[in-house]
Amino acid sequence: MEESYRKDLSHITWDEVFARQVRRAGLVEEWMEALHLQPGARVLDIGAGPGYVSFVLADRVGHDGLVYAADRSADALAYLERLKHERGVTQIQGIVGDATTLDPGALRPDSALVTMVLHHTDDPPGILANVARLLPAGALAVVAEFHPEGPCEQGPPQSERLPPEQVREWCEAAGFEVLTYRRQTPEHYMWTVQRRP
Repeated sequence: MEESYRKDLSHITWDEVFARQVRRAGLVEEWMEALHLQPGARVLDIGAGPGYVSFVLADRVGHDGLVYAADRSADALAYLERLKHERGVTQIQGIVGDATTLDPGALRPDSALVTMVLHHTDDPPGILANVARLLPAGALAVVAEFHPEGPCEQGPPQSERLPPEQVREWCEAAGFEVLTYRRQTPEHYMWTVQRRP
């Protein structure tokens, strides 16, 4: 557990955040499988931060696909942009903005990841409602969080964790049909949901 935990991550560097994302690498394959992510797909990564998951997604969707890496922190996306340049990755588009108000204008995602981000925000239902608005009917999304009954050896303290039942209610209220639930590890769980017509 982080003794000096702050919701906005201002207590740690983007290098440290990226390293934390790497430590969760074992979860990402299952998220991509749940989305049926294929080459050429366009996927929205909410709360992308410095971008580890966005790079994994970019590898899966290939040069004909697109990853919309959305985050409210311009600094996090500048970090991601530097890594994109270093790695020669072109299929990630950074979008600075609040996930509750992202405009669907230029976004055409086929699916979305909302993973390990809701506990960082003050309006989880607003994020889920806007993600539903950005997705076409029938589109899949994965919503993943830290389980309150986990050992709290990584991630936020128990007081900041969101119960899966609460997240499910928010998903349903946002316009998603809940398809599956899985406890990925003692610390992590995921919902697979589908945008209702």
